[in-house]
Amino acid sequence: MSNICKLEKEIEIDNGSAPPIQADIRTDRPAEKLPVIILCHGFLGYKRWGWFPFVSRRIAARGFHTLTISFSMNGIDEKTGRITKTDEFARNTVTREIRDMEVILSFIRNDRLPLTISRKNWGLFGHSRGGSVCTLTAPRFEEVKSLVTWSAPSYLDRYTERRKKEWAKTGKLLFQDSRADSPLCLNYSYYRDIDSNREKYDLPTQAAKLKIPHLIIQGERDAAVTLKEAERFIKFPGGGKMKFDIIRECGHTFGVNHPMTAPTRELLSALKKTEEWFIKTVPE
Repeated sequence: MSNICKLEKEIEIDNGSAPPIQADIRTDRPAEKLPVIILCHGFLGYKRWGWFPFVSRRIAARGFHTLTISFSMNGIDEKTGRITKTDEFARNTVTREIRDMEVILSFIRNDRLPLTISRKNWGLFGHSRGGSVCTLTAPRFEEVKSLVTWSAPSYLDRYTERRKKEWAKTGKLLFQDSRADSPLCLNYSYYRDIDSNREKYDLPTQAAKLKIPHLIIQGERDAAVTLKEAERFIKFPGGGKMKFDIIRECGHTFGVNHPMTAPTRELLSALKKTEEWFIKTVPE
């Protein structure tokens, strides 16, 4: 398979008063009517993090148009991949990312994507928190026929009581990341958002309500989202077909760092399962 698709194009999607959504189109068959797969990054990610270009090209080569998106408030400089818009990053919320997804899917539904697409069959792919956003958004669009999540958490409140008290007191949750020149923070509005939507954002419950096929892929040694946590999803069987696959001896990003120098065996294993899933569940 080619490392570059026949068509690779960056587009900008208007997002009302929020920053625009940046997205990469990739396809090997630009003139043909094909299903579209939308790929979503997780916390601290963006559309060209690590393996996203490679994964989207591989999926495109299997007979799909792909759209890889950057959430509007991720704070990333798209040219460098560094987190430079720290104020936007601090103000981001899960609800904001769900709204981004609704804007993107409405953009496609309204024939604004510069490709000929299948109007009935789309797929969603999300890594980490992006998987959570896809899970919560999928039921809102009947065109979405399949979901794949990698390393997706089963709960969004991931903070100790002590940390939450300090967060409420100061209004900011501080942490470091190598891709930022100064400490990053999340405003307390992030926690208020997930706290006020606990029932609506209960991920195992919402995943169980899905009527579409859902493939869950999890690294055996993931420290960010443990295997025990991920297994909560299979304790809530729902109406759609759910499959849970474990990739042995790897962590949250399947052995890949940013920038990716070469795909790992573990990444290729997860990708093969994903390609096969979309081929079976998102027909042309």
